[in-house]
Amino acid sequence: MIRVALVLSCVVAAAATAAGAATSPTVGTDGRIGPFRIDVTTEAQLRTLAGKPDRVENQFFPPGKHAVGHTLYYRCGSDCQTAYSINNSTGKLSDYWTTSRRFTTERGSRVGMSASEAAHREGRTLVPGCGDGLYVHLRWDAHHKFVLTVLRGTVNTIAYLGPHSVYYDGLC
Repeated sequence: MIRVALVLSCVVAAAATAAGAATSPTVGTDGRIGPFRIDVTTEAQLRTLAGKPDRVENQFFPPGKHAVGHTLYYRCGSDCQTAYSINNSTGKLSDYWTTSRRFTTERGSRVGMSASEAAHREGRTLVPGCGDGLYVHLRWDAHHKFVLTVLRGTVNTIAYLGPHSVYYDGLC
């Protein structure tokens, strides 16, 4: 009887671990965000998997008067939000950011983790960001900006701006 209970508890623990892994989408340097991908995923594909957004906001590229894209915002709890932007010209996912602890990088960094632990996991250093914040650059080249943003020693956002970003000011 004890043996059956022990085996059963191991099975339950393994299932809980597998379920936890399945609910942690990975954000990759190649533009993958869980099942989505920068410059590949369409808005229809995104909405099919993510559902109806809580709000949609047009993005304008100054001094333009026409929207260059729009951002779909999804609430994930109190003070938690995930946003996916669609470039109107390409019709594809152009940008992503989240304050959700659910998402992880390929090396396991996530929102809520200490900045020093995230930098160590990523094999990177903290660099100055916008204002008082710091960044951990995961990919930073002419067309891709993938960062962990840090405030008061803690990762507070995962952000990825692709080559067709709708944000004119980028990540400064």
